[in-house]
Amino acid sequence: MIIEKILNNNVVITVDPKTRGEKILMGNGLAFKKKIGQEVEESKIEKIFIMDNPNDSDKFKKLIEEIPIEIIHITGDIVKKAEEKLKRKLDNHIYVALADHIAFAIKRLANDIVVQNSLLVEIRRVHKEEYEIGQWAVQYINQRLNTALPIDESGFITLHIVNASYTDNIGESYILTNIVRDVLNIIRYYFSVEFIEDDLNYDRLLTHLKFFAKRIVTSEKNGKTDSEFLDLVKQKHKEAYLCSVKIKSFVESKYNYEVMEDELVYLSLHIHRVISVIRSKIE
Repeated sequence: MIIEKILNNNVVITVDPKTRGEKILMGNGLAFKKKIGQEVEESKIEKIFIMDNPNDSDKFKKLIEEIPIEIIHITGDIVKKAEEKLKRKLDNHIYVALADHIAFAIKRLANDIVVQNSLLVEIRRVHKEEYEIGQWAVQYINQRLNTALPIDESGFITLHIVNASYTDNIGESYILTNIVRDVLNIIRYYFSVEFIEDDLNYDRLLTHLKFFAKRIVTSEKNGKTDSEFLDLVKQKHKEAYLCSVKIKSFVESKYNYEVMEDELVYLSLHIHRVISVIRSKIE
């Protein structure tokens, strides 16, 4: 690999001869006494970042020049951990967004500025897998940098991982999380129960609500359900159906999104399963 640009002693830019895409290479002393046009010593390469989007690539290169290189390395480790645990590729923009967030969080901490995450409980409930990675990430950052980032940062990092999974923006992720939280609260108060969070049916409900929230944000509609099936659900699972109607009223009032009959059916079925398990544990 040929050096196209040197950012500092530890970071160089090269171009893939096949794809002609830029690669950002990192390694201790990788560019020491090197010049543009020379070969990279591959044994010194510790991390390779490939940016598909030229805009992200430019931002990432600028970020590398502005924040400690250790934070870039830590970001790469967190992304790698997330992709291995979630078994999916994250959008490359996370390298820019997460590195910038971590650097700013460390700066806030140094200035005794504490930012509380008002959605921490909901984030933990709605994005369980991603939140576990967020928790690990905070511990890892604190260990590597000898800092004491608060638990609230787990939630912020979780949303960055969620964003990179679905290529949403941070604002949209907050809206999605709020919708799921509000719907869960309607169910909780309607039946006067607390959810069993390790129940498989609760996981299924959460998954459905995430996609439901996404449809609300994007104004996407599901197909039409057989009216006879809806009548059957009304009769068989009356309580769950009435709770779904309450959710429908809330969503239509707050988000101006028409909840279709098929959504009432699926919500009713998921709610019925979750509440049935809770009640069986109580009896």
